[in-house]
Parts: sequence; C-alpha cells; structure tokens
Amino acid sequence: MSDAVDLQVVVEGPQATSRVMGLCEWLGLEDELRGRVRPLRRAPKPGEMGASVELLTVALGSGGAVAVLIQSVCTWLNSRGADVKVTVSAADGRRIEVDIRRAADPAAVLREVAEQFPATGEQPSEP
Repeated sequence: MSDAVDLQVVVEGPQATSRVMGLCEWLGLEDELRGRVRPLRRAPKPGEMGASVELLTVALGSGGAVAVLIQSVCTWLNSRGADVKVTVSAADGRRIEVDIRRAADPAAVLREVAEQFPATGEQPSEP
C-alpha cells in the first residue's frame, strides 16, 4: 500500500443517514483521524428537500491509522447496540465489514485488518 489511502465508510441499517453523521463525529474525536474524515453527500432524489450523507471518506497515511479507524468503529458499534453494519473499503477492492456481533471481538477484526491492510505494520492488540 502507498503512503496514503482514501477509505470509504458506509453505514447500513435503520436511520443510516443520521448514524453515518454520528460515526463521522465519533471518528473526528480520534487524534489520529481528526481532520481526515469527510462526509460525502449525494444529490437529492426527486421529491427530496436536500442532499443526504451516504458515506464517509477517510484519508489515511501510513502506519496504524487503519487499525485506529477499525477499533473506533468497533467501539462505536458496541455503544449503539443497534442492528447496523459498517463497511470500510479501499479503491483496490479491499474491504472490512463490521456489525455488532463482529464488533464484540475487536481483536478478531483487527487480525483481519492486518491481513487486508498489511502496510499498517501493526500487530493487533488485545482490548
């Protein structure tokens, strides 16, 4: 992986639009992610009043920022307790899907991150 990568973060489930904004705010509280998370709005559909947020983009550098992103997503999901799925994907097709069940074992998700994004150079740590 190059030094920088843009990841897309999609939230699926009930109230996805409001939840994606909540996740955006949550991720912005992480020092390593602050200023790197942007909501992407889609054009309004006929009959809609305005644009809605469909996904987030996260601009990451090298190092453990991918692991920080995934750990933060797991924590956010656990604090929600709702039937929500978050998919983090790169332009080259790598993707990680996390739902409330998977978020309960962040170490397992981080092991998958280390496999999908080996350039992070981090070994997953136990929570």
